Amino acid sequence: MKRMQSLLSVLALGLFGAALAGAGTFNTPLRHVIVIVQENRTPDNLFGGDTALISAGAHIVPNGHCHGTTITLTAWQLDACFNPSHTHAAWLAMYDNGAMDGACDVSMSAESCNEKSLHNCAAGALQEHCPNYTYVSNSSGLLNPYFQLAAQYGFANYMFQTNQGPSFPAHQFLFSGTSAPTAYPAQFFDWFAAENLGGKGGNNGCIGSKNSVIMEVDPATGDESAGYRPPYAPPANTAGFPCYEHNTLADVLESAGVSWRYYTGAEGSLWTAPDAIHHICLENNGKCTGPDWPPTGTKISLNPGQVLTDLGVNGTGTNNCQLQEVSWVIPDGHWSDHPGAAGHDGGPSWVAAIVNAVGGYDNSGAKLSIQCNYWANTAILITWDDWGGFYDDVNPIATIGGGSSGYPGGGGNGSKYVYGFRVPLLVVSPYAKAGYISGPANNPTCPNFYCHDFGSILKFNEYVFGQQGKALGPIGSSQWPNADSFVQDLGNPPNNYSLYDFFDFHGQPRAFTPITGAKYATKCFLKPKACFPHFLPAAPDSD
Repeated sequence: MKRMQSLLSVLALGLFGAALAGAGTFNTPLRHVIVIVQENRTPDNLFGGDTALISAGAHIVPNGHCHGTTITLTAWQLDACFNPSHTHAAWLAMYDNGAMDGACDVSMSAESCNEKSLHNCAAGALQEHCPNYTYVSNSSGLLNPYFQLAAQYGFANYMFQTNQGPSFPAHQFLFSGTSAPTAYPAQFFDWFAAENLGGKGGNNGCIGSKNSVIMEVDPATGDESAGYRPPYAPPANTAGFPCYEHNTLADVLESAGVSWRYYTGAEGSLWTAPDAIHHICLENNGKCTGPDWPPTGTKISLNPGQVLTDLGVNGTGTNNCQLQEVSWVIPDGHWSDHPGAAGHDGGPSWVAAIVNAVGGYDNSGAKLSIQCNYWANTAILITWDDWGGFYDDVNPIATIGGGSSGYPGGGGNGSKYVYGFRVPLLVVSPYAKAGYISGPANNPTCPNFYCHDFGSILKFNEYVFGQQGKALGPIGSSQWPNADSFVQDLGNPPNNYSLYDFFDFHGQPRAFTPITGAKYATKCFLKPKACFPHFLPAAPDSD
């Protein structure tokens, strides 16, 4: 991977980590971390029907608010035909200057809905006309895999997306702890890419068309504009062109000798974070040609199902047991949990297939013919990239933001774009505490060990693959840090790493129990057309 001179000091820290790697063992018994990123849900929406989890202390509420009117959240299927807006503008409307009662003002697309009145969601409207105020029904048992994971392992009450916006910037934060177009001190280092690609269709990132524009937030005013002009072609000097140049967690890992792989559905998708990083993509004739990309590179896979093959599913010989030390797993739209299309309900089964494969099983509970034995040294972090326009009741600015926009103590870093609403987080591992809920049911106080955001996932990886109690990283510069430097869940030594409250590394790893009740078999995600009649190869998502 090509390196940048401006990041030499950061990479020097990574080389220090590499030296430590030859001198001892990692900080925990873990040797693999898998980060599964699903789409567009809040805890109130996705787990609103999990009565056992709620009884155990999960912060999930049955009612929402619309400018003084209480609206009861109503059940709806996972593959909802409607798709609430989740732009930065929609975030501002729902936040409503801290009142947290503007979800009824968030617009939505409902092209596939027969009931056109689903567009209406206002105070006094019938509950079934307010899709923003819904939770996912589990009447068919579709969500059983998620509910089992929450019951058997760890569930976060206060996991927040770091950014106040949709998928493109969220995936940038999950990969590198920022959506800034440049690294400090280059111009626009303190701005954030805030939206998805304007218009419908087209490639995202460095392989986008010459007219590709991502709006960015001005930290002084909060206004959006296409400010950043990249210094490299193509196309040279186009304001707002979504090709950025800064460090990522992958850079930090690689410089420390830690292997990684990014599984995704398509080059050019807004969910494929590496294609928007110039030194990783190295665009040429509308393709990413960097050494990490197919057909010769192996660090980026354009087939989400390859993660199952790498875990030992349905293969032979050298094609199996190829799990890298850190993996990002991005789904296809049919199993992403993204609302808006009937039949796209494979998310719980997809996640179950990955977890079961780590444990050496398929979704039917049968043992895999090839056993990679990854379970005893793996942690699986399952999160959702943004709130999807669905109601959530926890004020992120008051709770994790310290009462003002931006990172607490950040000297203006993150202003007007940090933090966003809650998203679910499940922590799965043989070392994860059984049935653990991180954070109280009510009245959260941050900073605290249970206050998490995307930076917590990055910082956790840096600690796991560090040595002698020292973490890898940081990703960004000391003058203007990334999200991994502002995490609020760090405890006192020896519990001085993110997400530490979920784990107990003192005992033996517990045996794996297969996750049951998946609607779709594991093989469905290797040969999708057999299970999803209208399946098409993944196309760049526009939402």
